[in-house]
Amino acid sequence: MTADFTNYKSLMNKLLKIKQKETCLLTVDMQNEYLDTKNGTSPLSNQNIDRILENSNFLLNKLRILNIPIVHCYVVRKKEELKYNFSISPYIDVSQKNKLSQNKQAKARKKPERVEGTISCELPKILVDENDIHITSKRNFDCFQDTELDMLLKRTLNIKNIIICGVNTDTCVYGTTFGASNRGYNPIVIECCTGSMRGDEQHEVALKIMSQSIAWVMKKEEILNKLN
Repeated sequence: MTADFTNYKSLMNKLLKIKQKETCLLTVDMQNEYLDTKNGTSPLSNQNIDRILENSNFLLNKLRILNIPIVHCYVVRKKEELKYNFSISPYIDVSQKNKLSQNKQAKARKKPERVEGTISCELPKILVDENDIHITSKRNFDCFQDTELDMLLKRTLNIKNIIICGVNTDTCVYGTTFGASNRGYNPIVIECCTGSMRGDEQHEVALKIMSQSIAWVMKKEEILNKLN
């Protein structure tokens, strides 16, 4: 049978069966750097910031009621890193050195950003609860690479299903979803809780690729129905 991607996403979503005790929610780089136009140098559009914060806050609170672990994985650069001109990607490094912007809302990002002690590295307070878990050792597009995330999920929490929210859909959410799939997890991306500073087209393309290859892509209502 040849592939029919018209119904593939919806059919795959119907086939997914998950248990609450094997599930966590992972937020990716949900920081003021992207979600605060006043304190971030790479903000998303105001419309997308409002959409992501509203939907994510709703979903996070629903899952906390179900005692589903919430894990925030994001970049907090230590001040000692700055003297070595630490960069996440040679490709992006060239872009920034030549003052080329990837952002539809802002000029080229200035380095360093998301340094410890700055507002840009913090998460919006609306997304955080005192019982949430924070992993701040992320330095790559993939939350799993060179962090303790995999050990935490497998050894401590016994997780099989990872509900993913965050930014940017086409880089770190995309990379983390691949990382989760490569390690044997079931990645579930919540489309209304993700977005990209590069615009809606990039966001939609990334969601489409993931839904046709490596991940379940759902609305928040769909995942809540699965869990309930």
